[in-house]
Amino acid sequence: MPITRSAFQRYRLIDEIISRYPRQYSKQRLFELLQDKCGIRSVSSLEKDIQRLREDHEAPIAYCKKRNGYYYTNPQFRLLKLMLTPDDMEAMEQAREVLAATQGASVANELDNALERVRQSLDIIREVKRDSHAAGQMRRVVYVEERILGGNRHYVPALIRAVNQNRQVAFRYRKHETSTPGEERPKLRILHPILLREVSDSWYVIGYDAPSGREKTFALDRMSDLEILDDPCDVPPNVLTNVSELFEHIYGITDSSGPVEEIVLQFTPLFGRYVKAKPIHQTQEIICDNDTECIIRLRLAPNRDLLMHLRSYGEHLKVLQPDSLVRELTDSLRATLARYTEEA
Repeated sequence: MPITRSAFQRYRLIDEIISRYPRQYSKQRLFELLQDKCGIRSVSSLEKDIQRLREDHEAPIAYCKKRNGYYYTNPQFRLLKLMLTPDDMEAMEQAREVLAATQGASVANELDNALERVRQSLDIIREVKRDSHAAGQMRRVVYVEERILGGNRHYVPALIRAVNQNRQVAFRYRKHETSTPGEERPKLRILHPILLREVSDSWYVIGYDAPSGREKTFALDRMSDLEILDDPCDVPPNVLTNVSELFEHIYGITDSSGPVEEIVLQFTPLFGRYVKAKPIHQTQEIICDNDTECIIRLRLAPNRDLLMHLRSYGEHLKVLQPDSLVRELTDSLRATLARYTEEA
């Protein structure tokens, strides 16, 4: 739970004073400093703050009767490493308002989700520290998946600025599907950026490509030499409409040349529970859910990203419709099996 600005100021000062090892401050001297700097009114208020720091923030504060002063039993401990300041919270709230105004409510909600993950991470850190100290040794009690984040994430602020200022961008781009190994320098691209999208820890920019007369998507990790140009964007209205509606019926990032279709998927009961807990797409509806099967319906335009995701369910999934997706997944699975039979 975020702390108030006045409480944070007191905690910061207490942390600063107590961390001045080997010097130790008596309760009275600590109170006088807090009274002068923060306007604290009583010694009992100081005692309550110290207790909260011990209980809520795992501050290893001890009292030495011999020296009549407080100190940290772990001299390396610093409270501010485990706290979000009120200024941090205020800055994030302001950022949220800017994002809501410029990028839409969904992007602002992503910031809320990110902030909540930060808070949860801090809670986890505190619990791990508590458990380790209780066990009398430092041991790893939480294992998380190590993520490899998409490259060129530092381009994100520049691209957001280009979108907000309605300016074109130039960059060099290398496709995964190069015609020859060691192909020459990546091709220069000029793009009228419209929006950014993050998928599986990788960032993409979608914009208007004037030479082709249509929208195109570019992965930031394959970009280089990004530059914001002085030329204003000039995007046809129909392209703006296409891009604004693009991800309402698209899974992942790759576009689809086909129409939006009703996709019906049959899962085993076990994997049905996974899909219900973490829906594949916001269009997901549960059609049937019992002891033998879980059937869901999606309204999507089938694309490569969806096909790859569906393949990950293996024998726990059967595509019921449309027929075109059934054939595509069947052909893909046969091609996979053929690679193994050829080797055998």
